Amino acid sequence: MIARMTPPPAADDATRPFTVDPAQLAELDATRERFEASTDGTLGIEEEFAICDPETLDLRPRYEELRAAAEAEGLEREVAGELLASEIEFRTGRCETWSGAVEELTDIRRRVMVAARKTNALMAASGTHPWADYREQVTVPLPYYEQLVERMRFVAKRNNTFGLHVHVGVRGADRAIRVHDALRNYAPYLLALSGSSPFLDGLDTGFASSRSIIFSRAFPRANVAPIFGTLDGYLDHLRWLLDTGAVMSTGQVWWNTRPHVLHGTIELRMFDGQPDVRDTLALAALASGTIAHLAALDDAGELPPPVASELIDENAWRAARFGTAATFIDLPGSRLVCAAEAIGRLIAQARLASDANGLGLDAGLDRAQQLLDAGNSGHWQRELYEAAGNDLHAAYRGVIDATMSSADEPAFT
Repeated sequence: MIARMTPPPAADDATRPFTVDPAQLAELDATRERFEASTDGTLGIEEEFAICDPETLDLRPRYEELRAAAEAEGLEREVAGELLASEIEFRTGRCETWSGAVEELTDIRRRVMVAARKTNALMAASGTHPWADYREQVTVPLPYYEQLVERMRFVAKRNNTFGLHVHVGVRGADRAIRVHDALRNYAPYLLALSGSSPFLDGLDTGFASSRSIIFSRAFPRANVAPIFGTLDGYLDHLRWLLDTGAVMSTGQVWWNTRPHVLHGTIELRMFDGQPDVRDTLALAALASGTIAHLAALDDAGELPPPVASELIDENAWRAARFGTAATFIDLPGSRLVCAAEAIGRLIAQARLASDANGLGLDAGLDRAQQLLDAGNSGHWQRELYEAAGNDLHAAYRGVIDATMSSADEPAFT
């Protein structure tokens, strides 16, 4: 072995003094009040889209151009940037009902596609781009993202993924945490239904959701959330992350479920992006109904104890790999159960909760059942790929066509 002449350089984090932004602490101090003022069943939906070249279908770093075009369509409030300059996010406001979310999200999608066509760009909503080289992607030149890339290096650069996030309102601070802790057990079922990224790096990965593999299993704090028990337990954990410099902001907890300190919601982050807006809305309906079911159990004093994270992780892997064809472990036990039974039971529970609370989720849950029966978006994309003679471009063209056209007709009638 060759002797080192100089010691290795210390990691930046080893010597940098950490100072917590007072604004972050103020956010935490106001969290209890936000949850106490929250309303059960409100919805907010965030969709991430790939920006693609109309000829080659490659990713193109045109975020600023498309943002300006979207704002010209009246979408100033709804548009946001992400890490990649070839990605753009659109989000609803707070929707009081699922039917309101249907109307608002469909309208946003329709206007987004008008903006895309005016700028000669194409949009795609699926968990990954099938062949884009992450080494060629350009990040948005904002200090937050520059610091994130500097800190996380390869992990941040590798993450050219596109997700769907759903916020569901839950009233009561400790109640929301108890519901969140119980929800963790069902996150793999929701991931399986949303699987929409079978292709990556020019390959059929064999996974229903390759996005969850390169994001949830590479980013820190991005897979199964811990058990918190109470709001104080959650806030103590966030303060510890800030105090130790593990995060620069509370937004850097990327678990697939998280109580949102700014909105008084439970945010579900496990979903792949969906080409068809009806599938986005179906997943939102199932998220809403599942949380309503768990909240009702909590109100009745019947909420089961939360399941350990390491057990849930076994199901999370199965969901990413096999999607709606998975065989799950019926936690906290060891009985095996097929996805049709596990997710079908979840849909049935959501339907009962919807009826009991007047949530009006039936059309969305019907669509969720259709997804379960026919196979998720990843299954459909693989069918396109095989029918085209294993042609990734043909399969992705189908994803783009579905994304661009899915809001042309009413989502549900």
